Amino acid sequence: MKDNIPYGTGVATYSNGDKFEGMYENGKRSNRGKYTFKNGGTYDGMYTQGLKSGFGVMQYPDKSSYEGYWAEDKKNGSGRYKYANGDIYHGEWKDDFKHGFGMYLFQENQSQVEGTWEKGSFVEGRWLMANGDVYQGAFLKGKPEGPGKFKFSASQNTLEGKYEKGKWTSGDYYDKEKPHFSPPAVATVAPTATPVPPPPKINFSPPPSSARKLSR
Repeated sequence: MKDNIPYGTGVATYSNGDKFEGMYENGKRSNRGKYTFKNGGTYDGMYTQGLKSGFGVMQYPDKSSYEGYWAEDKKNGSGRYKYANGDIYHGEWKDDFKHGFGMYLFQENQSQVEGTWEKGSFVEGRWLMANGDVYQGAFLKGKPEGPGKFKFSASQNTLEGKYEKGKWTSGDYYDKEKPHFSPPAVATVAPTATPVPPPPKINFSPPPSSARKLSR
């Protein structure tokens, strides 16, 4: 403490069961610190002016996790998010949304998509199937939509055409060999950062619990 303001290394235990261990500067979390939530979630990483900023690891109560960069308490820059079901997204983030280049692996069938994301949605790139087939084109709400091209692993043949409302509407398939392509939906709603309030200046009394709820 310095002039009744948290300063330097310290431990704050809140009445709701949360706990922070780390550095303070001018009453705000700064540099390296670990925040442990009563419900089992943790954040271990860097802070600037009381906000998550720089590299940090968030472990969520549902066993999902994020490892990567933060800015102003939100996921920004490069990071890896592993979902509770085993799916993995590795790529760029902006203000808590998948944004920029990224790869999403589906644990269930080991297929993946890689390419451009905008505000949490996959909009263009490649869909790589477990059998080696590849689709490249535009996407809407996590599924192919618009012009695109297939390349088949076994024959090395290609097929160009387009999807309309989730259905392949043009292109040349032969006889009964026309396949049905239906990728699993990509998780388009980005997890939100945990709101972490600035530390109190004197007695470490926490703000209302509703303002400190841990969420994805």
